[in-house]
Amino acid sequence: MGHSRPWPKRIRRRITRSTPFVAAVAWVAAALIAVHSKLLRVTFDDDPEFEGLDANRALYGFWHGRQYLLVHGFRDRGVAIMTDLSWAGEIQTRILTRLGYTPVRGSSRRHAARALAALKRVIEDGHSAAFALDGPSGPAFRSKPGILYLAAKLGYPIVPVATSARPAWVLGNTWCRYLFPLPFARCRVARGAPIHEAADGTLSAEELDRIVAKLTAETDRAVGQAPVPID
Repeated sequence: MGHSRPWPKRIRRRITRSTPFVAAVAWVAAALIAVHSKLLRVTFDDDPEFEGLDANRALYGFWHGRQYLLVHGFRDRGVAIMTDLSWAGEIQTRILTRLGYTPVRGSSRRHAARALAALKRVIEDGHSAAFALDGPSGPAFRSKPGILYLAAKLGYPIVPVATSARPAWVLGNTWCRYLFPLPFARCRVARGAPIHEAADGTLSAEELDRIVAKLTAETDRAVGQAPVPID
């Protein structure tokens, strides 16, 4: 009889992979993010050194588990973000496009050099770029080399970014301990001092991790959130 997939599963897969379904999910998700974000009390805290920086000539780095507050907080600025080539990446691409970002499809696991080259071209066209440093799948709180490579190639500093909220769900069953702020939460988004060593290639991944971890812990303390332990 063969080993064909059962009809219900095949039909479900065909529906969920269809363009209309993906577009509908992205539209609903973007709308929910916009509504939910209006229920949050968000404070932005920028280092004085950042305020004098050309914001479009810098790369921004944050932990994957702290990205939620950034999605709505920095919408409609054309910020370039790499999204995965998977089905989930297609949904993410459509959500980010609706929110005014410039997604660049690629993968840090497959054809990484090609993906970074595409992102570099977009940045050179005048876009800033943001990176989930430990994404897309960890290990948590350990930066991947892509942002350091591009910073050195472009001569751009890296701006560390941190977010926190209270009350919030910290999803302990996720690899990145994803933080999701609850409605009416007190939230904070911090952009630290630009790290100029990144522009000349002398910044190590370990030092970048230390700086982002320190800023994230400070942001946690500012809102009364228990800092996430870093292994």
